[in-house]
Amino acid sequence: MTAVRLAAACLVSLVLLLAGSGVAQAANSPAPPPPPILYTVKPGDTLSTIARDQLGDPGRWREIYRLNRSQIGDDPNILYTGEILILIPGTPRPRVVSTLPPPQASHSGPLPIDTGAASHIKHVFVIMQENHTFDNYFGTYPGADGLPIGASVPIDPARTAGGTVKPYHLSALRTQDLDHSQNSARAAFDGGLMDGFVVTQQHHNLPGSLALGYYNGTDLPYYWYLASNYVLADRFFSSAIGGSLANHQFWVAGLDSNQGETIPAQGIQMTTIFDRLQGAGVSWKFYVKNYDPQLDFRHLDPTNPRDSEVAWVPLLTIPSVVDDPTKRAHIQDLGNLYQDLVDGTAPAVSYIIQGGTSEHPPGHVGNGENATMGIIDSIMRSHAWNDSAIVLTWDDWGGWYDHVVPPQVDREGYGFRVPTLIISPYARKGYILHQTADFTSILKFIERLHGLAPLTTRDQAASDLMAAFDFQQPPRAPSRPQVASAGVVPARGPSAARLLEMYGLVSGLAVLLLLLAGLTERKRRARRRSEL
Repeated sequence: MTAVRLAAACLVSLVLLLAGSGVAQAANSPAPPPPPILYTVKPGDTLSTIARDQLGDPGRWREIYRLNRSQIGDDPNILYTGEILILIPGTPRPRVVSTLPPPQASHSGPLPIDTGAASHIKHVFVIMQENHTFDNYFGTYPGADGLPIGASVPIDPARTAGGTVKPYHLSALRTQDLDHSQNSARAAFDGGLMDGFVVTQQHHNLPGSLALGYYNGTDLPYYWYLASNYVLADRFFSSAIGGSLANHQFWVAGLDSNQGETIPAQGIQMTTIFDRLQGAGVSWKFYVKNYDPQLDFRHLDPTNPRDSEVAWVPLLTIPSVVDDPTKRAHIQDLGNLYQDLVDGTAPAVSYIIQGGTSEHPPGHVGNGENATMGIIDSIMRSHAWNDSAIVLTWDDWGGWYDHVVPPQVDREGYGFRVPTLIISPYARKGYILHQTADFTSILKFIERLHGLAPLTTRDQAASDLMAAFDFQQPPRAPSRPQVASAGVVPARGPSAARLLEMYGLVSGLAVLLLLLAGLTERKRRARRRSEL
């Protein structure tokens, strides 16, 4: 009996010892990081009322807007019932990175000039729009690598019986802004399984099925018209598997800053294609719609809808550009492009962004298409057309589905495919370019035209887009559609077509008034004669 009691006492002591050890370990372990405080938008909510009711100060709406800018978009007055906003951030999720090495600075010498291209192309215009994948815009385009028959994406890959979503035609040209952060892109990519597009949006309380929506030629008649008359690239990938900032940086520098979607207070130092052009004495400009020259990395205001231009114009994040009046003078309002085309002074290389008509959801894609048509039509009507090449592309996936697995060439990408059109009097007519390319291919194209050294290992290895051209053919006259794009709604101002209609109406009224005045004067004179 004594032995039994002794054994029981030892067992109790051991249990107490283990429990005490566990308590001590728990007491000494760091507290879990605090989660973010979230809020679900209700009908009638505004950022001011949310800040007032949840944070006790309506003036703190700016904090909420800054935290949720990528989700809300450029207009802080547009909220959607049911979307989840961050009120107070918790410990941020670690940035997901690949184990591959990042792009490195290139040590290659100047590339050989492609004499055939250089003798025919004297003006390069590069237009970058926002936030759409290839399948979202051209997934049903005949002959392209579009949406496969029977394609579907699981609602939640972790639940095999959870159902799927199939691609479907979108009924509206304005949609909610899907999350398109790098973490969401990695989750959608899912190691190449391409099965996380729906669930990653649902994790942000956004409609996951929206990611499978697509447009067609009825919705985007002008873009499809360009594809049928010029070159559509169906293996053109965004450079980074992430959002706008990184991809705009690749667009000008062949790499990103490795800062995610943030711009540090001291700015970002990187060498760009414009440094190469400047050093070679080649003219260039960066045209920005509604350009605000007061904005740069030192002067950011998250409540100013135009401050996104600092992310879309990477030069405004670079101290050596911002602090050099000569270089900064190359950044100009888009209105100057039209004057340069009229004057015959358009530079050899022009980069163009459109801001509010960039097609970034919730913006209306018909407005963006119409604005882009105005730019391209102005180039086509100018003397620059006969020796020009226009590259029209979109900066990132925008949260939309694309079925093609992007090759992983280094730590940053590729990202998902984006629509890209190449327009030129020497572009092959109705040609689909199946060659793998990304934004650094645009850099390579410019480098081959002017004999410039590559910026990084990415553009050094990139394709150069020359396969889109036939320099043996005579230059083609511009192909312009007879009708404007469909589904346009009022934006900042009337379109060019609408202005012409307005001018015509005013002119017609003026003529009518003159005729009426003439008739009135004739009757008055007739009365005078009868009175005499």
